[in-house]
Amino acid sequence: MKKRLFPLFLALLLLLSACGAGVGNSASAAAGDSGSMPDAANGWTEDASADTAESGADFSAVRKNAKLILNANLTLETQDFDKASADIEKMAADAGGYLESSSLSGDAGSRHASYVLRIPQEKFEAFYEQLGSSVHVVYSSRSSEDVTEQYTDIETRLATLTTKHERLLALLDQADKMEDIISLENALADCEYEIDSLTGSKRHYDDLVGFSTFYVDLEEVQTLTATPEGSGFGAQLTQAAKTGTRGLVDAVRALIVGAVMFWPVLLLAAAGGGAVAVLRRRRRKAREAEQTEIPTEKEER
Repeated sequence: MKKRLFPLFLALLLLLSACGAGVGNSASAAAGDSGSMPDAANGWTEDASADTAESGADFSAVRKNAKLILNANLTLETQDFDKASADIEKMAADAGGYLESSSLSGDAGSRHASYVLRIPQEKFEAFYEQLGSSVHVVYSSRSSEDVTEQYTDIETRLATLTTKHERLLALLDQADKMEDIISLENALADCEYEIDSLTGSKRHYDDLVGFSTFYVDLEEVQTLTATPEGSGFGAQLTQAAKTGTRGLVDAVRALIVGAVMFWPVLLLAAAGGGAVAVLRRRRRKAREAEQTEIPTEKEER
């Protein structure tokens, strides 16, 4: 009886695999159609060069119906580097996030730090605005990637493979031929490998969707970069004046610092220049004396 039922079970298994593949494709197509929403649903991008308080609309309603990977990039300036650095890490911890990586370079007065922060997606908007209000923002941007279709496809394939795995185990229990047992065990191994691979991909997407990524550059400066306070011509002139003034101050400061840093070289250059001037003066006087003596000798003759 088992020998008669075995080919029937095998045929049903093949039919189930074919149907599962068709369901996976149709689910992917359906996910793609459902993803054909306005640009805000498929992914949004916003750039800003100043105050992030005007951060735009809240996309939390869209995120409930889509799998979005949110990212933000910010360039920040501060005159109190230690406090700003500590505040950024504290804000990330208070938001329920964590510091994925960081780097620090430069000397005191011109330090630069880079952070990669992972923040829970539901705290994305609040953390984005908090950074903009606590530290001087020079540049900021944010973006999203809609992975709903890929995620749905993974879930569908996982469900199909799980059912296939159960059917293979049932067939293995009923198999009595060694060649059938070996074939089913190989099929089980392949099925389990695919399940593990898809499970890892699903876990990776869960992490990217659940925690948004903030790429933050923090620069220590003596004078904060002027940012426009409007879009009109007057605001542009004001910003240009502030930028020009800052450039002049920075140039004078750099000149003074350079003079202090290279004073031995400047001293030697000044001493060398003085010596050359003295030698030239002596040579000129010697030539003038020679020219004066020549006419005197002619008159004596």
